[in-house]
Amino acid sequence: MLVTSFYEIYGKPERIPQYFTWFEPLGHSGLSIIVFTEEEFVHLFTDYPSTVRVIVLALRSLELYQIGIKYDRDLPSHRSPEKDTKEFLSLMNTKIEFLKCAAEHCDDDTLIWIDFGIFKILKKPEECIAKLQQLSTLSFHQIVIPGCSAPSVFRSDSVNWRFCGGFLIMPRIHLPTFYQHSKNVLSSVCDDTQYKLTWEVNIWSIIEQCTNRENILWYHAGHEDTIILHIDNVLSECVHL
Repeated sequence: MLVTSFYEIYGKPERIPQYFTWFEPLGHSGLSIIVFTEEEFVHLFTDYPSTVRVIVLALRSLELYQIGIKYDRDLPSHRSPEKDTKEFLSLMNTKIEFLKCAAEHCDDDTLIWIDFGIFKILKKPEECIAKLQQLSTLSFHQIVIPGCSAPSVFRSDSVNWRFCGGFLIMPRIHLPTFYQHSKNVLSSVCDDTQYKLTWEVNIWSIIEQCTNRENILWYHAGHEDTIILHIDNVLSECVHL
């Protein structure tokens, strides 16, 4: 089951049509996908097929989002001030909780996170849709996350592209542990004054290095088509045959 979310966190409703333009290829692909959003945005999904299942979920009701929003110190120095707001960083860290919520609404053994606007960065949409259709038929036994770089020392003040962030495959069996690790690490980072509220990919990199390495399979990719297509390089290592 594919999982994503749509929330307007910048107070700029004029940007909404652009996000839905990016979502169009995925929304009309025929792939089953759960979309979490606020009540006020449900009407925007009226013209999508029944394969797009919209679930109302208040963003501020989510545990990981609340941890981020309650953070009250400086944000990372090396960021885009307009984009990387406290609301944005909090939302990014909530991806794992969306997977947890989706698991309560479906029976699939594998949950696949995909960013709502990921087609902004994809140049081969047909190939990516075909690959997603293949992946949706498979059962995974390992967490699979694409990324750009080798493991490195944790720093909360800048983004670490060990993982790309926009695409993640999560077997149901590993979800509770990964969620708990995400909550614990995010809470520790927000509570400890030597750190700052940081990107979800930074949190995931700590989880990989410190607690869950044996269950995470990484493959090299960028913020373009390879984020999906390069999974072929590791597919034989992570699915139930």
